[in-house]
Amino acid sequence: MPLLASPVLAQEVELFSGAKLSLIGLRVGNSPVYLGQRDRGFDLRPVVALRWGRVRISNSGGSSLLSERGTGGASTDLLDDDDWRLTVGLRFDRGRNVSGIERLRELPDVRTTIRGRVGLTWHQTDTRDWTLAVNPDLLGRGGGLLLQLSMSQRLPEWEQALPMGGQWTALVSLAAADRRYQRSYFGVPAGLTTFQAYEPGAGLRSLTVGLTWQREFGRHWVGFGGGSLSHLLGPAADAPFIERNLDLGLNAGLAYRF
Repeated sequence: MPLLASPVLAQEVELFSGAKLSLIGLRVGNSPVYLGQRDRGFDLRPVVALRWGRVRISNSGGSSLLSERGTGGASTDLLDDDDWRLTVGLRFDRGRNVSGIERLRELPDVRTTIRGRVGLTWHQTDTRDWTLAVNPDLLGRGGGLLLQLSMSQRLPEWEQALPMGGQWTALVSLAAADRRYQRSYFGVPAGLTTFQAYEPGAGLRSLTVGLTWQREFGRHWVGFGGGSLSHLLGPAADAPFIERNLDLGLNAGLAYRF
């Protein structure tokens, strides 16, 4: 069963030929400048969600603010019943460009690509979901294959106990990757002056725990925020440019639902 019932929305804004804008907002985040780095930075991103027939298109958690289970990018459900959900989708992967980070400037870029996503979700209870997702690089640009097992647990008791109210959800995710992914994002080619060469193999990438919050303010406005701790594992943790294995990410924002 769904973790949340979909809210009743006002008239969505039609953009083109059946595509309707459902939500727009802004999100500010604070996180390490790259995986495993001590230096941190802020980023400001738009939050957008729209529908195009049976397809959901969103970024930066836009679908979750509509009480949907859609992931970033474009996705649609092939199956959705009381026990199981099968989702397929596409998303834009920005790859990597760290030339602006002094200590990482010699690391090669990872080209932008399109990733596919196939996710199978088991609705264990009304408040708990388990999802297994496979995310391949469809264009063969060095992005490799990423595998994720995640659990989301809604915390209704927090909604009543905490003074700010809203909806709270706990998240746990374990990620693993194939050799190509690990070498692209955590490998170091020979000949660099900053780091010794490193060729990781397939294995675990990270374990992440997180907490998210969102609250409606009237019919249209919704505030949201969250934090996550990600611990690098396996070949990723052994990369020579990693300064620390534990990364903290924070974000908050405000969005308008049509």
